[in-house]
Amino acid sequence: MSDNDVKIYVSKKELSKQCDIVAAVNDVRIHRANGNIEKARRLGEALATITPTNEEGALNVNLREHLPPKFFAADILYQIRVLLVFACESLIQLEIPVSILSTAAVTAMYEKIEKQSPGFYDNISSGAAFTFYYLALQKGGNLSENIGEAFAMLCSVKNKESFVKAGSTVWNIAVDLIEKEIEKVQFENA
Repeated sequence: MSDNDVKIYVSKKELSKQCDIVAAVNDVRIHRANGNIEKARRLGEALATITPTNEEGALNVNLREHLPPKFFAADILYQIRVLLVFACESLIQLEIPVSILSTAAVTAMYEKIEKQSPGFYDNISSGAAFTFYYLALQKGGNLSENIGEAFAMLCSVKNKESFVKAGSTVWNIAVDLIEKEIEKVQFENA
């Protein structure tokens, strides 16, 4: 018998894998046809514009009302922007349970960030900041405070208390804004 002969027996594992592939292809077809993939991509593109400063055409997180001026130095604004992108990615994953749609949104977000700010994209793609934020998500206890502690650590500051509070504030404001943006999408049922 050669390798070219027809295989009569298919193991349960192989059959299950084939069924998973067929189901995934069908899900993509359904979500493309009902417009959900395009909605997810537009959401990702909108979230890519999230900024801690007021910029025309951007999704503005109005932090000037909530943070003292010392948090608007360039190096701190950079860390705030990293936290905002992390908040977008993690909330997309948490709030959009259909992986095809969450993946489409996250991919579109990063594509737009890469196009608009290639240097920033390269830094967050290869940086460790997200690792610390993911650890904060998994830590348990007060999530907002955990995120604030990670933010303070990434800012490398001596006055840790104010930076923990600032990171927590940024996280809470971002969560509220991002959840509202996700709710606006109104995905169709598959």
